[in-house]
Amino acid sequence: MSTASSSNNGSKRGPGRPPGGGVIVDRAQLLEAATSLIRDRGPDVTMADIAAASTVTKPILYRTIGDREALTNALSETLIDRINAAVNIRVSTGRDPRDDFHAAVSGYLAAIDADRNLFLFVNGGGHDTAVLQRLVERSAQQLVDLFAAAGRDEVASRTWSHAIVGAFQIVALMWLRDDYCDIDTLADNLADLLWPGVSGGGRSSDDS
Repeated sequence: MSTASSSNNGSKRGPGRPPGGGVIVDRAQLLEAATSLIRDRGPDVTMADIAAASTVTKPILYRTIGDREALTNALSETLIDRINAAVNIRVSTGRDPRDDFHAAVSGYLAAIDADRNLFLFVNGGGHDTAVLQRLVERSAQQLVDLFAAAGRDEVASRTWSHAIVGAFQIVALMWLRDDYCDIDTLADNLADLLWPGVSGGGRSSDDS
């Protein structure tokens, strides 16, 4: 009787495969499913939550994506792409450099605001040193180009770009937690604070 029943129900489900079919095993689909769940439920979702929402088991999720750190790194790349796109849309070639800088700040903050939960998720997970360095370089590259256009030399452009990426991370985390002002005021504050150094306006002629 059990043999007939097995025959009628098809082959036995393999290890790590959930019942019911409809398994998502494509990496891009799993990353999109993870992103959607994080947006809907917040940054505290677990790998088990993501596996369940994707109708796969954790072994399949880990085999396709990796562990939580690997997921965090992958979603960090996605977030950086969105931030870079938002900055590109706002920055206009040929405009006054101070206005372009303010636009870049506004675009950066707007992208974070639009994907708050994803930002909090990727900043709540650890990165190994090599991955962190690559992500910082990617985040900073647009700023490097912008500061060079404003007349800063290569060394100063890189230093300020890395400093600003770090400042944005901390300021954005505190802002998202406390919601202490509107996004335009925050952009104004950051631009007013950072632009004198970026443009070299804070240095005397003797420092040149």
